[in-house]
Amino acid sequence: MHVTKTRAGERLDRALPALAPQLSRSRARQLIEGGSVFVDGRRVRVCSRTVSEGQRIVCHELAAPAEAGEPRIVTLETDFAVIDKPTRMAVEPTRQGAKGTLSEWAKTGVPGGALVTHRLDAATSGLIVLARNRETQAALNRMFAAHEVKRTYVAVVTPAPSWDRIKLDEPLDLRPAVTHASVIARSPKGAALVLDLETGRNRQIRRHLSLAGHPVLGDLDAGGQKAARLLLHAVRLSFTWKGRPCRYEAGVPPAWTAELDRLGFTVPSLEALLPSV
Repeated sequence: MHVTKTRAGERLDRALPALAPQLSRSRARQLIEGGSVFVDGRRVRVCSRTVSEGQRIVCHELAAPAEAGEPRIVTLETDFAVIDKPTRMAVEPTRQGAKGTLSEWAKTGVPGGALVTHRLDAATSGLIVLARNRETQAALNRMFAAHEVKRTYVAVVTPAPSWDRIKLDEPLDLRPAVTHASVIARSPKGAALVLDLETGRNRQIRRHLSLAGHPVLGDLDAGGQKAARLLLHAVRLSFTWKGRPCRYEAGVPPAWTAELDRLGFTVPSLEALLPSV
């Protein structure tokens, strides 16, 4: 949306609900203070900032509580638990509080409670490992920092890329970032990719694919096509724990089926197409 002549000179928290009538002023203030409002590409957290005619305002909704049910416990080990997180569930508390977040759920959802060791975007579903004690949390944090935990994702993008395999290494937030992407299925309207991370920058996969011109389906902020949910899922997690190889998998969510059909995919199972290593 762009600032009209009649709104020029107004405070941002007044101009925003005027330009987007579905927002109340209180909701507009909440979004601004929560870092979800950008003016000419720059994040603005000051409600009293005045706007000028022609400026472009982009407003992203804050993450909502999960709409796809409770997290699913994939495995419960002595030191850790592996969880299949639903879409639209934030991992840690937001400005809206802890309610509906994975860290809050883990206090009672995992026997004895559990602690966060790494993160997924609220909109991204799939595997995440929680520590069942402080010592394990510290150890897993070190392993993630040393890139000793392998994370594999499946995503659906539009349009389909011309390449079959690519290394995306555009720096993000002025820091190195590396994503490896391979096409595992194509349709007339898009492609399914398997992705492995060497680094863990904020929204790395979504940003890299958007920069490459192939945004994830459902990632409207990055130019992706509209969908019922973001089609990005952490499908595999593997690491070595106390000398024991650990590998866990989570199937592609059933909610993807309608979107895959709409795009013309004919493969029976994306999991069957994943590399075995």
